[in-house]
Order: sequence, then C-alpha cells, then structure tokens
Amino acid sequence: MRAETQILKERLSEIRDTLLELEFIKKDIKSLRESYNSQEKEILTESMFFNRLYRNYIRLFIIDVFKLIGKKEDHNIQKLLEFCKINLKRIDWENSISLQELNDLSDNLSTISTKFEQIEGLRNKYYAHNDKRKKTFKYDISLKEIWEILEGLQNIFSELNLKFDNHHWYFDIQYTTPGVINNLYKFKKIRKLTLNGYGKLDSSIEIQELLKIMRG
Repeated sequence: MRAETQILKERLSEIRDTLLELEFIKKDIKSLRESYNSQEKEILTESMFFNRLYRNYIRLFIIDVFKLIGKKEDHNIQKLLEFCKINLKRIDWENSISLQELNDLSDNLSTISTKFEQIEGLRNKYYAHNDKRKKTFKYDISLKEIWEILEGLQNIFSELNLKFDNHHWYFDIQYTTPGVINNLYKFKKIRKLTLNGYGKLDSSIEIQELLKIMRG
C-alpha cells in the first residue's frame, strides 16, 4: 500500500469515528428535549442534573464538531479534501474519482460553512476556553442548524469514502431512547400516591393502582 493511500485510510478512520460519536451525542441531546411526553418532561425541567447534562452535551458536541472544521485541526475535512486533490494520482481508489468531483465536495463544504465561525466562537470563547472577552462575541446558531452541519459533513465523508474503499457509510444509527426518564416519572407518581395516603386512618394504597403506574 502506497504511503498516500495509508494516510488517507487512517484519516478517514479518525473522521468516521468522530462523526459516529457526534451522531450519538446528537441523539442524546434530542432525547433530553424531544423524546418525552409533557408529564415526563417535568422530570427534565425540574432536575438540575438533567439540565447540566443537556448543557454539557451541547458543549461536547461543539468541541467535537470543531475537530472536523477547525483550520488548525489535524483531521479538518477541508484539509482531507486538499490532501486528496494533491495526491489524486498517488492514492489507490476503489472507485475512480476526478478532480472535479473533489472540487464539488469542497463546494458542498463551503455551502454548509456559513455557521462555522459561530461554532468556532462558541468553542474558543465559551467551551474550550474561558475568554475574558467572551461576552462581546454575539452568537446566533440553532440546534437545527448544528444538525444540518453534521449531516453535511457526514454526506461529504460518505461520498469520499465510497470512492476510496467502496463502503458507503450511513449515519442513521439505531438508537433507543433511555428509559430512565420514564422510570423516574413512574417513581414520582408512586411517591405522590403513597404520601397522599400516608397517615390517613382509612387509607390504603391499591396494589392495582401501583401496578398500573409501574406497567405504564
């Protein structure tokens, strides 16, 4: 295997692992905000733990996605595309790829790059560092825009990887929403039912009611 081919193989592997991790983090973030009914969401909004967890997942996502777009990062996707262009003839491609196709991938990257500066600012001034001038940085980026950036990076990677080793990566991973929130909500209902009946001479907690809660 030629050196250029080995280098590309290793870089693709590193980027793939980062993209997979980002997809899992995205699913975790969405599960903390979107995957529960209004009653279960009470647990999330009332708990400082889950609020901190949500904020720290956002922090981790920004730091990790910056690994793929930061100009000085070793596994910057733009650097990867430039490496492929320079070494186009020295890389052993499973499926042939032209310089124009690589330029098209660069254009796709440019299309999703409009919010890269926002991500860099958040990463440098708030999350990876505590910049004393951070409050002068005005950011305006939504989770929807962050997910679109991730999807764009995944698509670029998938197209390039398909040309390299004929493996097409799909990042629509299997994900099961954690059951802990539902279990905590059940416990909250059981606790309320128990406390309401506690101390009443004629009170008794119906087993069937408890079973309904536990099985719900």
